[in-house]
Amino acid sequence: MPKKSIPLHYLSNESGLGISLHRIDRMNQMNAPHMDAHRDDHGNFFFQEDGHARLMVDFREIELRGSGVFCIMPGQVHYPLETEGSYGWFLGVDMSLLDEHHRAVVDEYALHGFPVSLDSAQADLLMRSLHLLLEFYESPSQYGQAVIQSMLKTCLGIFTSLFEKEILQRTVQTRPSAITSQFRKLLLQHFKTVKSPSEYAGMLSITTSYLNEVVKETSGQPVSHWIQNEVMMEAKRLLYYTDLSIKEIAFGLGYDDHTYFSRLFRKVSGKSAGQFREEFRK
Repeated sequence: MPKKSIPLHYLSNESGLGISLHRIDRMNQMNAPHMDAHRDDHGNFFFQEDGHARLMVDFREIELRGSGVFCIMPGQVHYPLETEGSYGWFLGVDMSLLDEHHRAVVDEYALHGFPVSLDSAQADLLMRSLHLLLEFYESPSQYGQAVIQSMLKTCLGIFTSLFEKEILQRTVQTRPSAITSQFRKLLLQHFKTVKSPSEYAGMLSITTSYLNEVVKETSGQPVSHWIQNEVMMEAKRLLYYTDLSIKEIAFGLGYDDHTYFSRLFRKVSGKSAGQFREEFRK
């Protein structure tokens, strides 16, 4: 049966708390769970205590060695490639539970999407906190939702502090970089319906020329590049993981003229949409 959409996994919410928490036991290539490519309707926070794991996230390979943390955002297509002796923790969270600061940090982190290595003290703190959260999570009648939510906020705070520290080490915080980050976040929300640089400039209350200037200064590419890049990433997801026709994909991404979409795809990707589907499915 033709696949018309990318599988979407929903957060198991039997507890009514908007989270799912469990330990990840040591795994190897033989006993690792065979999980097909999918999206999630929630955020996934991973803490690897030790081992080696490789994941594919939106056609980009992510590798974790030793102790580290990583986050996959709602909507990103992902699946495991390899797990060698990997063990740690998985925390699935309804993103509406994050407070304003934590959500801002995670959104900024998602623009870069790098795994963050931990030292022994950081790993120990996160491990002890998650153990406590798991104890509370498994006995909700004993501890009550208020205690569980408080401990969840602590764990999310540790994750986001680790992300924030890494972001600050890797990026220089200037007004142009802040505007670029704001633009990229707006783009993630609106790329299917808003494709004009001037509309994004309006959302940010700045001129189109200034938005182009600062985005090119900080990223090396103009606004139009990032708009096309985001649209084409979603197109590639749909081409690879579904059986939707090119015409259906074009319409779903806001293009009434599918021939224009096809020309744009070739221009951005260097190959036709049909060639991309054929080559990546081999």
